[in-house]
Amino acid sequence: MKKKTIRTISISLACGMLFLTACSPADYAQVEQMLAEAAGNQNQTEPEEVTGRIETPVSEDVSEEHIYEIEKKTMPMYLCGPGGVEEDKIELAFMDGADDIPYISMEAFRDFYVEMLKGLASEDSDLEMEKDGDTVTLTRETGYPVRFDFAADTIKFLDYDAFLKTNENSPLMNVIACTGFNDAGEPEYFEYSDTSFERYGEMVTFRPGDYGIDLVSQDGEEFIPVQIISDILLSNYSYTTLFNTKALFIVGGPLDDEAAELYYIEDAPKERSDALIDFNYKETCFALDAMYGLKEQHHITDFDLLFQETGLYAPMMSKDPEEAGQAIADLTFKYFDDQHSGALFRSYMAKDDLVRNFGPSSVASREERKRYSAAREKFYPDGFVPYEEVGNTAFITFDDFIYADIDYYGGEKPEDYLEYDTVGLILYAYEQITREDSPIENIVLDLSNNGGGMADAAGYVIGAFLGEGSISQMNTLSGALVSEVFKVDLNLDRKFDEKDSFKDYNLFCLTSCNSFSCGNLVPSALKSSHRVTLIGEDTGGGACVVRYLTSADGVQYRISGTSRLAYMKNGSFYDIDQGVEPDFVIANPELLYDRKYISKYMNELMGK
Repeated sequence: MKKKTIRTISISLACGMLFLTACSPADYAQVEQMLAEAAGNQNQTEPEEVTGRIETPVSEDVSEEHIYEIEKKTMPMYLCGPGGVEEDKIELAFMDGADDIPYISMEAFRDFYVEMLKGLASEDSDLEMEKDGDTVTLTRETGYPVRFDFAADTIKFLDYDAFLKTNENSPLMNVIACTGFNDAGEPEYFEYSDTSFERYGEMVTFRPGDYGIDLVSQDGEEFIPVQIISDILLSNYSYTTLFNTKALFIVGGPLDDEAAELYYIEDAPKERSDALIDFNYKETCFALDAMYGLKEQHHITDFDLLFQETGLYAPMMSKDPEEAGQAIADLTFKYFDDQHSGALFRSYMAKDDLVRNFGPSSVASREERKRYSAAREKFYPDGFVPYEEVGNTAFITFDDFIYADIDYYGGEKPEDYLEYDTVGLILYAYEQITREDSPIENIVLDLSNNGGGMADAAGYVIGAFLGEGSISQMNTLSGALVSEVFKVDLNLDRKFDEKDSFKDYNLFCLTSCNSFSCGNLVPSALKSSHRVTLIGEDTGGGACVVRYLTSADGVQYRISGTSRLAYMKNGSFYDIDQGVEPDFVIANPELLYDRKYISKYMNELMGK
């Protein structure tokens, strides 16, 4: 068996150049020559690659002479999102009778992607397609291109993050989704500062051919596997594809009940075909090598090697869809053990749900969450109170960062959403704290049992406590960096001024090892300001943005992606994955929930 050269995602030197005009194939060649010269490689036609090669036996080489038998089918396509399920049609292609591995033509993909972008953000979205020999270049209306090379089996982005932008005016990476304006153009919730900045990333080349995955060009048409499109493009918008031999599903976030009823079919195959087994393994290695954000921290060289080292290779190659699906579950829950990753839904061919065999860190975290929950229940047997005043201290408590996009400007009352929307809770707290004759001097943000959530809600909390907040995000795949600096509107007057913050009060934040992801980001940002005192235990870490993925045989899972949340200080990017230490340690969780004790403790710290 031949050894196939496996490369993780290749990042080519871009020398800090920013290109805003559309690139034709000829322009692309000129750009690459310029890049090669800038890197001191005038004799190279390819820019120098930063990553190395790893010799790993994954599969036989795909023969360049192979002529496929291509069958085209118009099939149902279900668009599954928060608004429900919509049915449409799409033309798919199947190679050599493998009716469980859908491909899509470049023309069909272009049309689908444009319609998706229009639905996500802008009616101005467009893709210009130009063919030149074995290459097809798609150029966004923003001027950023991607080139598919069907001879080399590569997909090359001049600027990966810029190509993925939903529209010309959106940030390079959407740290906070809220634009700061409503449909009428009126300001709301967030105002972004001129001190926000973006740093564009390097050229990114995906190489599915190195994994034995063929991009097919035949008889004047070009086809790419739908699963590849799902991994490198759709997943950036939290969409994935699923295929059950009857229909294609475009799923936003986790599969919901309505979509699941259509996805799980009665006459599904009981075994995976040999072609699907082979493709699924290659494609899973490709996707995880590209998109898992903690490879370095977990000492993962490449996923083909990891599957063999962990004993997961055999079940991944099994005909039994239950065994293969459980391998993905064990990989994400037990071996990743990063508390973001995990298998969500079984394959359409499997009958039994996936078993969650958690790793040691996740088991310990679950036990700590139980310990803190039990301690809180002693003081709040009927459930915690989102907003509470004890003497001169106000307590704001929530366990998830939720941005529900409620129209409080239009008359919705914040008090109706205290448990369902973090913005509503902060607005209500502001009303109470700033009311006439309010006794409040101390404000305590209790994140001791907060497992994370949405960055928009986290940003709103940071802005409320600091007056001017910031959240940064870095894509470790491309090197792109975004830092968004903002103010928030707390009194709903559509102005962003000195009234819109808690910064004139004594500010505290309660933390524990359960403060994870956004529950870790917010305390990190608050502590770095030197205006908020952290009390409790070290936060639980977690900096990666969750990325949803699917396998070619129909398992939906999520991983810690390549985008990392952080904060900027003195121009430096601070990775918060290891958590943050409190200023004062309280190791007994029962003391944190004894609000009279905490209020007294705060006043003593303030010299009262």
